[in-house]
Amino acid sequence: MKKIILFILICVSVNSYGQQILWTTNKNKLFQNSEIKVIPKEKVLNKLLEYFENYDKYYDGTGYTKDGFFREFEGDHSNLEIDNQKWGNFKKSIYGINELTISCVKTNSGSGSNILILIVKKDNIDFITFSNQYSKGSIYTYNGRINDEKVRFVKFYNSLIED
Repeated sequence: MKKIILFILICVSVNSYGQQILWTTNKNKLFQNSEIKVIPKEKVLNKLLEYFENYDKYYDGTGYTKDGFFREFEGDHSNLEIDNQKWGNFKKSIYGINELTISCVKTNSGSGSNILILIVKKDNIDFITFSNQYSKGSIYTYNGRINDEKVRFVKFYNSLIED
């Protein structure tokens, strides 16, 4: 799972055109791109429920401080060739967020698409990834009781955006 997130983060940091960034709640040109669609926070849950219904699995990537988040992933990609300036701009954008900001990134890892939801607050960052790929820690979106799973997912999401 960490490799999927790393791949997505590299795409975000290297691609300044925002082709993978679907939307954000941040009106202040997050990721240095003014072409990214801005949606109100009230519409985010409906978007997430669409992904929940279209993907088989999701992953809980919650509980990071901003420093801990970057430490975790920078250690993994220190040997990869990425544009350090663009990665630095990505980090600067994340560190510059001081209020709840939710952003959505879509990418294709070669084995199907993945949706990364970044939930950034003043001091911490959480993420949820939707995917059809199995990896350790996956949570199935459907196990025969879709309504129960949706209710549980909504409670999980709401716990992440509470102040």
